[in-house]
Amino acid sequence: MITQGSPTIVLVSSSRDIASMNMVQRLVERHGFSSTKITLMGRQVLQKDSFLLVNLDTELVHAPNLDQYFNPLAYVFLSRHRAESGISSLTVHTTGNFSKEAELGGRARELGRVNPDLLKNYFVALKKRQGELDDYVVTLEATHHGPTSLMKPVMFVEIGPAEPNWKDARAGAVVVDALMEALSSPKAWERVALAFGGTHYPDKFNRLLLESDVAIASVAAKYSLEDVDSEMFGQMIQKSSRFPKYVAIDWKGMGRHKEKILALAKQFALEVMKL
Repeated sequence: MITQGSPTIVLVSSSRDIASMNMVQRLVERHGFSSTKITLMGRQVLQKDSFLLVNLDTELVHAPNLDQYFNPLAYVFLSRHRAESGISSLTVHTTGNFSKEAELGGRARELGRVNPDLLKNYFVALKKRQGELDDYVVTLEATHHGPTSLMKPVMFVEIGPAEPNWKDARAGAVVVDALMEALSSPKAWERVALAFGGTHYPDKFNRLLLESDVAIASVAAKYSLEDVDSEMFGQMIQKSSRFPKYVAIDWKGMGRHKEKILALAKQFALEVMKL
């Protein structure tokens, strides 16, 4: 385990992921990441200041237990985004499986840890650069897939939805520039909320991040609400690096689960924000 020196962020890439390799190349070219002459699982570890960059030979959703090697402030996974929509997108999300299924890595009914400030800082920095890439949509995604068991917060930053986007050097540059700004100038926001309802690409929560002092931890989309009970709601609170005092609800995007989520918010003494 690497424990010496300044607390760090570990950026995680995969040789099996074209978008990931695109972002690695931009980090080297634009931000001066260079070899530490240390290898991890046979691959060079790169570094810039207190930020480490590791490359895996596995799919990112099935990453090994990186806690065996690192003790960071957070892990940021550099990943491709897949979608059938065909809409060019830059996305960000936290990890976790609300249901009893874990087809894309992690454990069933387990959420990854979250740093809501990091998520918001990256999203704001990314949105600020959208004019450099106005053919792309910038959006938050609901919490989904693995890994879920790492002991430090996890965030996925993604380019998609298809191979031309994964290879797009412009998109890679915008993503890594926004990421390095967010990592180099961390800001703690006034309020932290859990988010419920809406679609997988939650427009109301996008606006909340951009137009308020609220940072968001885990996001349970409408399709996940069936699986949100007291246990999962408690995990959403416990897995946040800062205590979420608020519950942000997409009021028209809750379906039949609105009363259940309101009752859970009351049970855990969280204040409700209707959006």
